[in-house]
Amino acid sequence: MRKIIVVGSGVIGLGCALFFALEGERVQVITRNPEEPASWVAGGMLAPFSEELEGELFQFSYESLKEYPEFIRFLEEASKKRVDFREGGIYRLVLKGEEEVLERSRAYARAGYGVEWVEPWSYLSEEVLSVVHYKEEAWVDTESLMDALFSALRRLGVNFTIDNIKGLVMEGKEVKNLRGNASDYRGDFYLFAPGAWARELFDLPVYPVKGQAIKVKGADLERVHYSSSSYLIPRMGYLYIGATSEEVGFTPGNTLEGLRRLCEMAMRVVPSLGESSLMGMLYGYRPTTPDGKPIFEVGENYLILTGHHRNGILHTPMTAKLALDYLKGSRNKFLEAFSKDRFLKKT
Repeated sequence: MRKIIVVGSGVIGLGCALFFALEGERVQVITRNPEEPASWVAGGMLAPFSEELEGELFQFSYESLKEYPEFIRFLEEASKKRVDFREGGIYRLVLKGEEEVLERSRAYARAGYGVEWVEPWSYLSEEVLSVVHYKEEAWVDTESLMDALFSALRRLGVNFTIDNIKGLVMEGKEVKNLRGNASDYRGDFYLFAPGAWARELFDLPVYPVKGQAIKVKGADLERVHYSSSSYLIPRMGYLYIGATSEEVGFTPGNTLEGLRRLCEMAMRVVPSLGESSLMGMLYGYRPTTPDGKPIFEVGENYLILTGHHRNGILHTPMTAKLALDYLKGSRNKFLEAFSKDRFLKKT
């Protein structure tokens, strides 16, 4: 049995820790603040089609989407908690002047994916030209997902340590130990999932993009309504409306300007949302890279997994599978595809 140290308690770190623990490994999760990760406040859309992803990023995202039902099944079994995971597709709203969105949906259909087109309903604004139903997409309540991950790991005997890792002791491509504010830590293998804070430890092109969102009640939608204007996500007891995209570093808090934009953009597609009442406000920091793709960095006894931008929730099953495969001696093709070396080649 190896000792594995996971640094970071977002969905990527916890997902990897779960896979390791289920294999019988001895796992320690080190986090400076379990409530800090953006995973708690993310929208939870599993939407590679609505996001209009392309190339290797689409392939990785789609493979992770197909893994989700099984991932939720064994997470619920391990945690003894229900995760609010909803299948049946997402509605991609096509606004006037966005005919290229329709063309992309036709390309997905020609490639054999589940796509259908429906007429806009009366509650949508006149700006909505058409509705594309991406039948394979899904969404998950991230609060219930994160709660289940913590519960599953505790039931599996994973040790949680609150500390801020401030440095690594390295010999070549091998980590010898970690230096925290409270103590030093040594393991057989290290998994770093630092999210938007990656540059505190590593020389990687990762930076935070702040997102604000709100919860409202008094709105009843069948499934996610995604548009270039906003995304409206039904959850148990409320509607999640997101999200802004702001390059303001780690500036904390919700702003009046952010809330105004969220409300205006949501009412732009569903005017009746103006009658909804505000329940709460959220904000978090997406870990973003210059090309919007993750960064997977490999060492002799460690992995760095960061930069998932808007798709960390979606990417969790495949990222955890990739990490477990590497631990067992297998190198997934996406390790090379999403290596930081792609940035070095451009300079």
